[in-house]
Amino acid sequence: MQPANWAGKEYYPAAQKLTLRMTGDRVAKSLLGIQIVGHHCAEISKRVDVIATAIFNGMIIYELGDLDLSYTPPLSSPWNPLQMAAQEWMQNSTTHPAVERL
Repeated sequence: MQPANWAGKEYYPAAQKLTLRMTGDRVAKSLLGIQIVGHHCAEISKRVDVIATAIFNGMIIYELGDLDLSYTPPLSSPWNPLQMAAQEWMQNSTTHPAVERL
C-alpha cells in the first residue's frame, strides 16, 4: 500500500514515500505484522514501534484508527500512514466471505 494522498506533500524537500504491507487475521481481525520500505529519513522505526506496541497489547486492526499519533502538517496528513494502511486493509478484508461486516 502506498498512501493515496501523497499529492501536496512532495513540495516539502525532505518528504519521502513509504510502501507498507500490513498482515492480519481476517477472521479474528488481529494485527499480525507489517513490512515497511522507505527512505531512512521516513521515520520507519517510529512506525514499527507503533505496530510492535499494538501487537504486544493485542490490538485489532480496527483499533489503529483510534490512536492519536503525532504529526507535523507539512510532513504528513492527520492520518498516519499506518492508519491509512489499516483503513485500506479493513476495506479489502470486508470483501472476504469469512469476515463479518461491522
